Amino acid sequence: MKETISLKEAIEIIDRKDKAGNAFPFDITFRSLQRNSKTGGKLYTYDQVKKRRPKPVKNRESYMLKAVQSIDSVSKNPNHFSNRTRNLELQNGDIKKIHIRLIISINGKKITY
Repeated sequence: MKETISLKEAIEIIDRKDKAGNAFPFDITFRSLQRNSKTGGKLYTYDQVKKRRPKPVKNRESYMLKAVQSIDSVSKNPNHFSNRTRNLELQNGDIKKIHIRLIISINGKKITY
C-alpha cells in the first residue's frame, strides 16, 4: 500500500526551495475540474515539475512607471492562497495552474484530506 501524507505536508513539498530560492522538483498527480459545467475528472501526471516563482522586480520605480503608463502590462494578483491554486512549471517550460484540493498524489504518496 502506498504511503499517505496530509495536504499540509504536500503543500510543504510544493513550497520547498533551496538556499538560492530555487524550487525543488517533484512528481504530481491531480484531477481536472470545470466548475461551470461541473465536468472533468481527467487524471494528469507530471514528473519533475517545480513551483513557479515570481520574477523579482529589480527597479521598483521603473516598474511603477510602466504600470501607470500602460494598463495592459499590469497583471491581476492571482490570490493563490485564497483561491487554493498553485502555478507549476513543467519540464518543457509550460505553466500549469492546479487547484490544491484536486491533488491525488505527490512523489508517489497519496494525499489524505
